[in-house]
Amino acid sequence: MEGFSLTTGEISRYLEVTPPFLMIDYVDEIKPGKSALGVKNLTDDDWFFKCHMRREPTMPGALQIEAMLQTLVLTIYTMKGHEGMPVFQVSVKAKLVSKIYPGNQLIIQANLLSYKRGIAKGAAVGKVNDATVCQGEFTFASPHDMPRPQG
Repeated sequence: MEGFSLTTGEISRYLEVTPPFLMIDYVDEIKPGKSALGVKNLTDDDWFFKCHMRREPTMPGALQIEAMLQTLVLTIYTMKGHEGMPVFQVSVKAKLVSKIYPGNQLIIQANLLSYKRGIAKGAAVGKVNDATVCQGEFTFASPHDMPRPQG
């Protein structure tokens, strides 16, 4: 399957997450089982800027990680037979490099590195103006794809 894009509504259907907790506005290109390019346009109206570090509003690190997770997990949910199946986060190793401010556009490149017997490993990098602001390595489990014990 070739790459395709996803709107906010389509992302919400795959992830079962809606605004305000949906941390990506659209996916510019997704290649199921391989990669996704997610985009979040940050504005003064984003709810977290009103309550996080109000003197110098910045996107919370946990939400940066969530944006990377949401982009990466779409590479699994868009695979044939995986839509609507649960995927659970197993591990996160993240690095927050720089602050993200209102008016920034966060572009997330996520790559699924491996998917074997229900265990997925992937990586994501978030950039603003071509500069890395966050990155992470993630492991997920898809119980519906895990081998069942014999007997």
